Amino acid sequence: MRLLNTKTLRVQEFLTEIPLYAILSHTWEAEEVTFQDIQNIATLAATCNERPVTFDDVKAFLPTAQLKKGYTKVVQACVRARNSAFDWIWIDSCCINKESSAELSEAINSMYQYYEDAVVCYVYLFDVSGTFHPKNPESNFKKSKWFTRGWTLQELLAPRHISFFDKDWTKIGTRWSLRDLISVVTTIPIDVFEERNPTAWESFGIDKYSVAQKMSWAADRQTTRPEDKAYCLMGIFGVSMSPIYGEGGEKAFMRLQQEIIRVSDDRSIFAWVCEEGRGWFERGLLARSPSEFRYSGRVWASNTGSTLGNSPSSYSFNNNGLHIHLPLKPCDSKDLEDPYDSGSGADTPIFLAYLHCQTNDGSSISVYLRRTTDGYYVRKSPSTVVLQPAPPPLDDVRELTVREKPTFRWSRFRLPGAGKNVVSLLPSAQHFVCSRPPPASISTEFSVEFETDADRTNLTYKFPSKSEAFTLAFLVNDRDWWLDIKWDYSLQIGYKRVDFIDNMQSAADYMLGPLPNSCFVSVCLEMRGDEKKVFEVDYFSPEDSRSEGVATTVGPDLDLWVPSEFKLYVEEKGQIWERFRCVPVPHSDFLVFKYINQERLSSNSDSDSETDLDLDSETDLDSDSETDSEMERRDKRKGRGIEQGGPPTFYVAVGSHQSLPWTHITFNGKSTDDVRADIQSMKEDLYGQTSGTATINHSKLRVQIGPATELNQATHQLRFDWVEDEDDAVDEKKIREGTGDFVLIGSRMRTMQWMRRR
Repeated sequence: MRLLNTKTLRVQEFLTEIPLYAILSHTWEAEEVTFQDIQNIATLAATCNERPVTFDDVKAFLPTAQLKKGYTKVVQACVRARNSAFDWIWIDSCCINKESSAELSEAINSMYQYYEDAVVCYVYLFDVSGTFHPKNPESNFKKSKWFTRGWTLQELLAPRHISFFDKDWTKIGTRWSLRDLISVVTTIPIDVFEERNPTAWESFGIDKYSVAQKMSWAADRQTTRPEDKAYCLMGIFGVSMSPIYGEGGEKAFMRLQQEIIRVSDDRSIFAWVCEEGRGWFERGLLARSPSEFRYSGRVWASNTGSTLGNSPSSYSFNNNGLHIHLPLKPCDSKDLEDPYDSGSGADTPIFLAYLHCQTNDGSSISVYLRRTTDGYYVRKSPSTVVLQPAPPPLDDVRELTVREKPTFRWSRFRLPGAGKNVVSLLPSAQHFVCSRPPPASISTEFSVEFETDADRTNLTYKFPSKSEAFTLAFLVNDRDWWLDIKWDYSLQIGYKRVDFIDNMQSAADYMLGPLPNSCFVSVCLEMRGDEKKVFEVDYFSPEDSRSEGVATTVGPDLDLWVPSEFKLYVEEKGQIWERFRCVPVPHSDFLVFKYINQERLSSNSDSDSETDLDLDSETDLDSDSETDSEMERRDKRKGRGIEQGGPPTFYVAVGSHQSLPWTHITFNGKSTDDVRADIQSMKEDLYGQTSGTATINHSKLRVQIGPATELNQATHQLRFDWVEDEDDAVDEKKIREGTGDFVLIGSRMRTMQWMRRR
């Protein structure tokens, strides 16, 4: 750790044999002195001829622009320390290099020990006057910001001795002399400040208090960074973890509880209640914030010992939830009816789970758990903890896994509900006239500005023709059960509500509706940096290019794995060395692939070149009879029964409709464009068709499209096979499920080929 010399204001690092030191506890204000600032006055001591540095020396040494207000606090703390014969003091603002993430992490994990190892802690209260004694009702001691901050909780608990100073650095008391008052202010039992055993490892008597009680002491405290609500409690619970600023306060607090579970079997960690407005969310057994322990100050630690009945009392957390043994008692789900419940768990059983811990008056603590359809449990009604006069019998202790719901990071941005609203007509819509502007509005030729409150405001716009009229309705309701203000803005045409924007869908900012004359009106909410909400009204006809977006929905392309060759057929645009290639099929469109008979392109049709093209020539779909001549076997492989001079090509169409693939195959067509034109006229009949068959001279060639069989860019793949009758047709369901008598040969991605087992 680094310590600040109280005489020279020089920082020195100590790894072992740390000298006696004082430590400062304070709340950060504007212009605090940093580690870099204190380095700038490292040569000041030499100018003072080894005498102690004063604040006047600092003012004379530093340029005015570098003289921060925080130097007064640092120098006064050093003066106080050296008056008590301390050569060293630790001050968090200037003894930690916060530009080093590794050093910051080490300091956060060691902070409790720094305060515990100090001889004395000086608490500086910048907002307290010593005019009145702290116990005087007129004193502002109880209202000090120091009692509301997260980090100062461990600074109150860890040191052996604490002295309090007012804004003028006048001593106003110690923790011992003010222990009764501090207990009232902080809700921490006075025993924590009185019980001491210097020979014990837990020197300050907090080990006997439950996890829930310790959490309750931090319930109302705030931190500048949301993650610090968890990090500032690590020392109190004797755990360590790496700080990850940016992970969010809920995730950090979840990690803290998981670390506590590793070293403690105290089940009071599950005795929390969420805010009343969020009680309808099902949760796991872990809390999301120290504030959810605000009523847990009277919950004692669990006393399960090593067993719970005949079951182990230990529990653990892993990747699928919390594994724990709990006594369960079935309960009536009607007792937990929630007006906002979607009914998703109406048919699953609900139990009352006893946590095996009690309050200070002997009441037993239980929570509601619901068993999900997959056998896990979740906490039902997390805003409720049940207190019973006696513990339930332990005749139904079950081993169960409680799933934790994922934590979400909510955006701090919120559109204001009530306030100023402006409706502005763009040039295309300036032929409309607002026939009923709201009262107390500011109206110009093309805009209306008005205030909304907990009421409804309607603006009706008309043109001489009644067919061109629409209404904007503004409704603000501040009696919402969850959000602070619920607002709803809607577009109405005639008596019909055609579109709306509300703060339940915070990303919505656009409304669109068709007018009776086939034109369209749109309303766009423009984002602004002030409290106004501006709605821009636009108008366009069916001929306008913007009307394309009215009926068009853009979806993702279909990535398809397409064979470049099949038997003696080769794709016209394919490469011989690429047995398969990935082709994107545009959304709501289709492609046509053309396959050419390779023998027709070969200069020597009687050669055995097909052996090089057909990887499966040795295991053709039909076994060759030993009595067939070589020419008969070759002819059979050439065309699968197709007569000499038969069609040299076939065409395969593949399309996507609403993100679902379809396919079609044909031998009929003079060109790809010709086939595309034919399919264009009937493609609606092909939607959803995942297989097709084309017949030529009593032989059938089937194409199928199904899920990809290997993990790669493509999500689907095409497959061809000859079938002679319906019994030989490929069962698409079996292929999709990976069953049946079909196997995949050629394990490499680019040489996938299917064959039928014989």
